[in-house]
Amino acid sequence: MPKTWLITGTASGIGLSTAELVLARGDNLVATARNISRLLDLSRRYGERLKLVELDVTNMAASRTAVSAAVEQFGRIDVLLNNAGYARLSPFEQVSECDFSAEIATNFFGVVNLTRAALPVMRQQKSGHIINISSSSARFGSPGSTAYTAAKWAVSGFTASLAKEIRPFGVKAVAIEPGSIRTNWTRVARGNVPPLLPEYEPTVGAIMKMTEGYAGTEPGDPSKVAAILFDLSRQEDLPEQLVLGSDALARIAQSDAVRSAAALQWNEVSRSTYFDERATPLRLLD
Repeated sequence: MPKTWLITGTASGIGLSTAELVLARGDNLVATARNISRLLDLSRRYGERLKLVELDVTNMAASRTAVSAAVEQFGRIDVLLNNAGYARLSPFEQVSECDFSAEIATNFFGVVNLTRAALPVMRQQKSGHIINISSSSARFGSPGSTAYTAAKWAVSGFTASLAKEIRPFGVKAVAIEPGSIRTNWTRVARGNVPPLLPEYEPTVGAIMKMTEGYAGTEPGDPSKVAAILFDLSRQEDLPEQLVLGSDALARIAQSDAVRSAAALQWNEVSRSTYFDERATPLRLLD
């Protein structure tokens, strides 16, 4: 039986690759984007199996409207893929309050908004898959992407807690933590970098040098990611997080080794905060 998907950020990248695969394999789709004109070719090819909805994921009312459109046209939502997101590389000190908040709003609260809108439908159905695109950088952090990494760390934590809440009534949730995927991410992230303060040249400056010419050469294949996401939509037993990409696995392993070494070094300090029940209790003054 065909499933009904709602995908955010379908204009490019993982969202577009997944949208094309979902439709090609016979499922129904509500495809959302800030600008749906880039999806008109899909609409011509797939007709009534595709519903296009213009959506700013930071808008809660618009998120509810998108979910309602899916239910009205297809009667249900089986898979919510929260994919919309972006990054802007800059030192935290040089990111304005407005720009920082905008990244958090899209990358984290966009996930929260769509989940909040779709979950009642899935709960009543007693079935559904919520697939949230996080990032492997949530595991290790990276200079120049404080807002993005903070948001993706939040997405992974949100998903892990949510998965435990909703599992008893048949709804699954998983956070996907990919490495570098050959999408527009790098190009957009490097698009508006301010002149760096000299103190940030060794850190953020090194990231900027490393990513010169990187756009279009990233190791991850969005079509292969899409195929995995489609397979997950047919699985009943999902992990709370799923890392994708050999580059992501290598960076996470390196980070985990550093964390483990630090944990051993600071073990006594970590254990020193418990009450000592053998100590004489303090007595209040009469």
